[in-house]
Amino acid sequence: MSTLLFEQPWIIGVLGAIVTGGTLFGWLQSGNAIALRSAAGFLVATVLLVLMNVWVVTEQENLRSWISETALELEQNQVDKVLKRIHPEASERVASRARMLKNIKFSSVRITKIHGIDLKSTRSSSRAIIHMNVFAEGEMNHAAGKVPRWIGLTLEKTDGIWMIADVEEKDPMHEFMDRD
Repeated sequence: MSTLLFEQPWIIGVLGAIVTGGTLFGWLQSGNAIALRSAAGFLVATVLLVLMNVWVVTEQENLRSWISETALELEQNQVDKVLKRIHPEASERVASRARMLKNIKFSSVRITKIHGIDLKSTRSSSRAIIHMNVFAEGEMNHAAGKVPRWIGLTLEKTDGIWMIADVEEKDPMHEFMDRD
């Protein structure tokens, strides 16, 4: 329900417009004052719900912003900032990629598609798994290249901050071909 309410304002706007339009049409046909007041109430409720959507930032929206900031830091070769986003108990795969980062000079990093963000929260911890396609262009040891990849990123929330705990990397078509 929160996804519908806070991440899909157009659905609320369309439904509110239909109900408001229907009650206005009812008022025009009948002249009944109750229908006019109902239309005004539905209009106010629709506007308030859409505004609430703008004011409330969900965890998925936070994560999308976090991912975009990380991609921008990589593109600007701010490796130290990216390394601060790595969990202290991250997997060996993350640690090996972190060591490689210092040797890469990026010219472009783009997230081409986010396939999904799965949130798993308990009382003691929060974990997010993000599946996305990424396109990076850069240079390493005087060899330049363009690399499209499918990335499965596991994040853990530590002291209120999302940090990279694990990463999975595959062919960019993985999400389309692997249908278990």
